[in-house]
This record gives sequence, C-alpha cells and structure tokens, in this order.
Amino acid sequence: MFRRRALRRRLAAGGAPAMADDQLRKLVRALDEGAVGQTCVPGSSPLLLAATRTFRFPDLKDLADLRRLPHCTERQCCNPYHYGRLCEPETPPPPYCRFAMDDLKPKEHGENTKDARRTDHERLATGSLATDGEERQSWETEWCRLAYWELARRVGRQFGVRVRAVDVFGGGGGACGSGRHGLCLDALDTKEPQVEQVRKTRAKIGLGVTLSLESDGVWLYNRSQEPVFVSSPALDAAAAKALLVWRVAPGHCLCIFDPASPPPPTTLPHVGPVDPRSVRISFAKGWGPKYSRRDVTACPCWLEVLLAPPS
Repeated sequence: MFRRRALRRRLAAGGAPAMADDQLRKLVRALDEGAVGQTCVPGSSPLLLAATRTFRFPDLKDLADLRRLPHCTERQCCNPYHYGRLCEPETPPPPYCRFAMDDLKPKEHGENTKDARRTDHERLATGSLATDGEERQSWETEWCRLAYWELARRVGRQFGVRVRAVDVFGGGGGACGSGRHGLCLDALDTKEPQVEQVRKTRAKIGLGVTLSLESDGVWLYNRSQEPVFVSSPALDAAAAKALLVWRVAPGHCLCIFDPASPPPPTTLPHVGPVDPRSVRISFAKGWGPKYSRRDVTACPCWLEVLLAPPS
C-alpha cells in the first residue's frame, strides 16, 4: 500500500491524471516485470507520458517519439516498457541521429566515435554472406530469413520468419527466454568452443532485439541493456561512398528497411555489389575503419537479416 501511494505521488508530480486503484495495481505489476513483462495497462496519453518520463526516458518531450512494440495488445497501453523510443536518421547529412550516437564510449582498443558510423566492408564478399551456398529461391511465405554469426563463422542454419514479429534473444534458462518465440541463440548448437570475446558478448544479449514487419517498413526494437549496431542499405545517404553503421541505444527502435521503397542495387569501390536486401546487426559491439573491428565479420555476435525478394 505504501509503495502504491509513493508511486501515485511520483506520477502526479510528473503530470499524470488521477488513477483508479485497479489501474495503479496493473502499473505496479508492469513496472516489476520490466522489459520482459507482458502486462498491458490501459490508460490515457498523459499517464503514458508521465510514466515513461518517470521510469524510462526523463528527457522525453512528446509521445510522437515513441512507438508501441508489436507484442503489446492494448492500443492505449500505458506500460512504459511496451514502447521503444524512435531513433531516426537525420537529414541532411552528416548521417547520424541524435539518439543513435549519444553516449558512445571513447571505446576500447582505440575505437573512435567520430568514424564509428562508417564501414568500408573490406572483407565482405559480393552479395550476402549468410547464404553460404544455400539457395534463396523458394521463399514461400517467409518475409525474411535470419543467419546468426560469431565472428566469421555462421552458427546454425538459416531461420525462416513467417510471423509478423520475431524475437532474437539469449536464453541461458533465465527469464529472458520464457514465453518468447523466435530465435533463441543459446539453443543453437555451436559445436565449436566459444572464444572469450564471443562468450562475454553472448552473456550481454539478454532480451536482444525484436524485428517486426509493419505497414511502414521493417522495424528493429532494441530490448537489451546494450546498444546494437545496424548496417542497412536503406539507411544510407544517397551520396554515401560506403555503408553506414547506426548505433541503436537500449530501449530505442529504428526502421531498418521499407519494402515499399527498397534501395537500388549498390556497388562500392573495391568491394563490388552489395546486397540491397541484407541488413547486418551486431550485438554490443560496433565496427568501422577506426575501430579495432574493421567490418562486421570481426564482431563477436551478429545477425544477418535476409529480406525476401519482391514478389
């Protein structure tokens, strides 16, 4: 009871309207569950804004900066963990977003934040890395396929996605894997012993990411406690000579591809053709010419998203 009273006072101080006891109990349960929870809290826009400022993003100015996660079933949900904060590329260049590049550490092994958003894809072969000789013809009802990599070695087979939203997460028998459907990385048969940097990075993935096919594109929601780094032809400035790497902070989301406006085939100097329907996502570690990791194949744990060809 005391806790509910304290919560009511905090929300009121943040501009929230009066709440019924039942609504307050649901919000308390949702806050206890955190990012892993499924509890929806029906309510108003002022309550959502106050709750999100109080418990997630203190500097949030407008609800337009939020996007509801695909697993949320309540249209007027006020659970602050059921939303991601938009992380959109800015135009005109320089092509980085105010949220994506915030708080990049001056980084290990001499990594440089200024150039962290660029990559020359030096060792990436033409086309997609994830095919490994597998045919990409019979897509049936899949809208994408996932291939998980550790450094330059792919782990497991491609994972076909037919449902609208898919989770890619760590397992470890913990709460992060309970009740979730998708690609559990800890369930993959690695066959070979993991190197230390892979093992440490795998331990940080936790809730991982959610990939969702929505009416306005393919969205990535970062639900882990670490940033993820994304390279997608759909995010590049038109005049860019190299693909860009975007940092997506914990709790943020980004549209990584729009099937209605796919990027044209791209050829980079000294690299060759780049698959315009392939997106690469690295967990916790970025890459670029000034990093110790020059390209994505040097990242400990990363994912390639192969989007289905147009029908």
